[in-house]
This record gives sequence, structure tokens and C-alpha cells, in this order.
Amino acid sequence: MGRTENLQDGAVGVIPRAQDEDDSPEGTSGADEVSFVRAAKRKAFWRRPLVRTGLGVIAMVLLCTLVLQMVLQERDRIAAMDVRVRPWLQRLCEPLQCTLAPLRQISDVVIESSSFNKARGDSYQLVFVIKNRATLPLSMPAMELTLTDTQDQPVLRRVFLPQEMGAPAELPALGEWTSSVAVVVTTGGARVAGYRLLAFYP
Repeated sequence: MGRTENLQDGAVGVIPRAQDEDDSPEGTSGADEVSFVRAAKRKAFWRRPLVRTGLGVIAMVLLCTLVLQMVLQERDRIAAMDVRVRPWLQRLCEPLQCTLAPLRQISDVVIESSSFNKARGDSYQLVFVIKNRATLPLSMPAMELTLTDTQDQPVLRRVFLPQEMGAPAELPALGEWTSSVAVVVTTGGARVAGYRLLAFYP
């Protein structure tokens, strides 16, 4: 009589899982090899003479552009430091529609002395001396005159541009300039008790 074998209750058959390609040493080795090949190709690309030459040209163009930008920004100072480069800077500015102007450096322009005296009627005379403390020629500033009352409150302001004062375009290096300006004052009855004088660039 034949015998029949039955699986015991609770017994589970286990089917072996096929090993994934990614888990196999061969798969990992292949991926590493592909990554290595790609890295080698990238390095070889950047080492090509044509690529290196192109990168050098781009770097040179960027450097020249940066130098040109710095020269344009500091053109007034460069021209003041060496007058021999002024013609070259003027030629450079022609196609770029820029201009050369005297250097502006108001921190080195000081008012050495000043006076404000009544002449006759509503006429006053403003006399002042301004000095350039820099070792470079500087642009002539404008002057702002403020008249004040007994409470030191402004009652009148006047601005004198260099052209109005008959001033030169530049203050010589370490030089000074003296001016005498006639001022007509109409304050509407307010009493003038003092004044302030300021040099500035408009």
C-alpha cells in the first residue's frame, strides 16, 4: 500500500531568490568601471590643446574687459596722475561716449579763510580762499553761502558755480585760489547775523 507524505502544518516552503545584478560583485564592478571611464573622458576633454587654448582666450578677454572697466571708472584720476596718458584716454572715450573731467576729491578742498561784509544797502562782499591739499589737480568746487539770523536759522541760501565766480576749471596741486563775490541780499526784513560757507561738487 502506497504512503502519502504530507507537509506539516505551519511549514513554509522557501524558494531561493535569484541574486540581483546590482548586488553582485560583477554588477558593482561594472558600474565603477563606467564611472571611471566617464571621469577619464572628462579629464581628457579638458586636456585637449584646442580646449585649453579656448579657455586661455576666454580668460584673457575677461581680464582685458576688467582692466578696461577699471580704467574707465578711474579715468579722471589716471589723467590727473599722468598727463601723458590723457590723449590715449581721450581716444578711448570717443567710441564709448565718455568724457575726461578734472578729478573730484572734495575731502582735499578746504576753505582757508572767508569774510562776509556789508558794502552798501543790500549789497555785501563775500571774500574767501580755498586750497587744494592733494598732490593732484582737482576740479574747482561750487560754493554755497547760507545767511543765518540771530537764532542761527537759515534765511537765505545762494550757490555760486565756478563759472559765476570766474574760477578756473582746476585747482592746482597744493595750490589755492582767492575770490571776491558781490552778493545782493533780500531777506524780507529778517536780520542777517551770520553766515556759513561750504565747498561742494554739484
